[in-house]
Amino acid sequence: MKKQYLLAGIASMMMTFSACNDETFDIGNSLTQDADKLSITSTEFEVDDSMRTVLADSVLLRSGYCYLGKLKDPERGNFVTAEFMTQFNILESFSMQPESKIVNRYNGMAAADSCQLEFYMEDPTNTVDTLAAMKIRISELGTPLEEGRSYYSNFDPVKEGYIRQGGFVKDKMFSYNDLTIKDSIRNITGYYNYINVKLNQPYTDKNGVEYNNYGTYVMQQYYRHPEYFKNSYAFIHNVCPGVYVSVVDGEGVYTQVPDMCLRLYYTIQVNADSTAMYASALAGTEEVLQTTKITTDKNVLNELAKNDSCTYLKAPAGLYTEVALPIDDILKGHENDSILTAKISFQRINSGYENGTMKTPSYLMMVPKDSIYSFFEKEKLPDNKLTYSTGLTKGTNLYTFSNISTLITQLTKIKEENVKKYGNQWLNEHPDWYKVLLVPVQAIMTAVSGTSTISGYEQSIGITGTKLVGGKNNPYDPVKLDIVYGKFN
Repeated sequence: MKKQYLLAGIASMMMTFSACNDETFDIGNSLTQDADKLSITSTEFEVDDSMRTVLADSVLLRSGYCYLGKLKDPERGNFVTAEFMTQFNILESFSMQPESKIVNRYNGMAAADSCQLEFYMEDPTNTVDTLAAMKIRISELGTPLEEGRSYYSNFDPVKEGYIRQGGFVKDKMFSYNDLTIKDSIRNITGYYNYINVKLNQPYTDKNGVEYNNYGTYVMQQYYRHPEYFKNSYAFIHNVCPGVYVSVVDGEGVYTQVPDMCLRLYYTIQVNADSTAMYASALAGTEEVLQTTKITTDKNVLNELAKNDSCTYLKAPAGLYTEVALPIDDILKGHENDSILTAKISFQRINSGYENGTMKTPSYLMMVPKDSIYSFFEKEKLPDNKLTYSTGLTKGTNLYTFSNISTLITQLTKIKEENVKKYGNQWLNEHPDWYKVLLVPVQAIMTAVSGTSTISGYEQSIGITGTKLVGGKNNPYDPVKLDIVYGKFN
């Protein structure tokens, strides 16, 4: 039996020894011959002095969902604002009735009866006041978002010139619960609260052509240029680049917007005596690009980051906890040993705000600081080698990473290989090689055989936050990294 395989095979057994402080156990007699006798040593390293809060300039956003609203962070009173851009998807099966059947006409061609945007909402952060009034503005984009680019939460479509000058602009008042809709409808199973924005005012396209409403513009493009509707790319680049939804006034709503729709209504002549109304819908979904812009007070966040009596995790603000792993100390005197297990737990401090509008992060990701951006941009999954995920153990209020031994080994290998190749220049260019970040994430759930399972993680942009034990002036018990070494005598 090869020794490295034996060490790997018994690593899980060593977790029970992780709190035994420099004791040696001769457990090898029953597993190997005397020549291969295995000794086990356990040591603790305090890491709370090396922990601090860091503020990311922005958070990477994926296309699966958007957020909308403005809400006050209950801990410090600063506002968090979410605004979003979305495109609309064209399915291959998309079609409209033959133009000759359309009843209404404008400038000799088919015309829409009406047109509206619908934004569906779910999982509001503020469940105390679902009638809070908000005013939003929907602006037409002149330039579409493009594939191949990573969009972060500080991307500003106004400053970047994405808003079309002369395009449609509509303001809309709304609340999460719309009491103008009958209870009999709102109580239907599967009903989603939504914002309805009508686009029935006269519209002028980018070529100066006028239409009686935006729906008529889309319909006439369909009949003039069917090639524009063969796929989403053609539609986005020739007909509708998308919309930007911004917050104008009010606060108290912060909600996920999982689905959007551009809906056209038109009437067709069924026969000489009857007509019928039809609707064609184009959806804003994860198949097309969407991005959320997050705005908050960086001065407040920087003040939180300076607090060295604890560390913070806050999303979508981008407050992470940095942990400097004592890798050199871990290896000192153990250069020829194997690290069987490395366990660390982070205690959550109950601040009293988590039961209101701010939720406690359910999941954390541990990622090397040097690769935080590339990890999320490449949509990687935790590999339990360099990156790890864990959930909150509610009974103990702990985030526990049960074995990060491979992380320590891999970071050591990366350092040694690069120092051998580039010398101290590499260390000067990578001063954070031994540091990791704890990042709040949300789980991506996938249904398999009727059971939901975690298929990935994304950086959270819902309002979540908590404090962790740690920092140079930590008043609580120290945060300890438990290391178990193995060595064949």
